[in-house]
Amino acid sequence: MNTTSAFQGLVKIEKRSAGEVVRLGKVKFPFRPETKRDDPVALLIEELVAQNLLMDALKILALALPPREGVWWGCLAARDMLEPEEKTKALSAAEAWVFKPAQDTKKALEPFAQEPGGPDAMMCEAAFNVPLPDDEEPPTGPPHLTGMLVFSAQLQSFYAPDLPEEINRQGQLLLGRGLDIARGGNGQVGDASSKKMGEGVG
Repeated sequence: MNTTSAFQGLVKIEKRSAGEVVRLGKVKFPFRPETKRDDPVALLIEELVAQNLLMDALKILALALPPREGVWWGCLAARDMLEPEEKTKALSAAEAWVFKPAQDTKKALEPFAQEPGGPDAMMCEAAFNVPLPDDEEPPTGPPHLTGMLVFSAQLQSFYAPDLPEEINRQGQLLLGRGLDIARGGNGQVGDASSKKMGEGVG
């Protein structure tokens, strides 16, 4: 990954400050970041990657992304646990909500959101807790729930490979996808990823 440009042009999170996102997720770090509270959150993510704190970087990115983009990132991680072209009912429901966040697609999430499951069910729960303008009742989950569920999906994908070198590549793939989505892309990065992704969000 070209670090000189990887953290530039992250238009989807450019209005989020580092302090705002850290407070949202009540995140604590093993060191004192140089990034200031009022700095763009992209600077914090870049600093965490430079410190080899990939998990912290993925968590901050998951909390910083808009819910729709975050759920899509989580759906891509959920696909990592499936065979190519395979898709569960829960994953189909979550992806349908990404493409059309409305009451009909939200209602279809409910059966999967209320049952424990893998990252596909997590993305249904994440999307189900995103408030919509025409909701009759507001979601009951805390504001950081969607971001933390998206991060949980990244974690499961990260630890899915068996070999250390594969885990390292998977970590870079997850980060690359998230940064691409933050730039307005569909997360399509890398050959393995390209085979599993459709149109995505833009």
